[in-house]
Amino acid sequence: MASSSKYMGVVAIDFGTTYSGFAFSFSDQSGQGGIHTKMNWGENEERRGTPKTPTSILLRPNKDFDSFGYDADDKYVNFKQGEDKQYYYLKHFKMELHKRQVLLLLP
Repeated sequence: MASSSKYMGVVAIDFGTTYSGFAFSFSDQSGQGGIHTKMNWGENEERRGTPKTPTSILLRPNKDFDSFGYDADDKYVNFKQGEDKQYYYLKHFKMELHKRQVLLLLP
């Protein structure tokens, strides 16, 4: 497959047991300044941002992706009128990935 760009990108995803994060870099950037991460997960008026986010995922009733990390935790906690019974909320799901084959489909 021919590439239209002369730059290569590398992405690292850390699915931790409790917290997760990611980093990425491109071949045209070198040194520590060339590595990019999200350093302010969950930053809002109630808490300071952190370099990692909880390993939580929220799926809609049809099992489509809804949210991840702090966003998933916050949305699930703030459900009203029984929506939480319809959604799929998985907190600290990493160890379950070791027990079965998981197919990840990206758009």
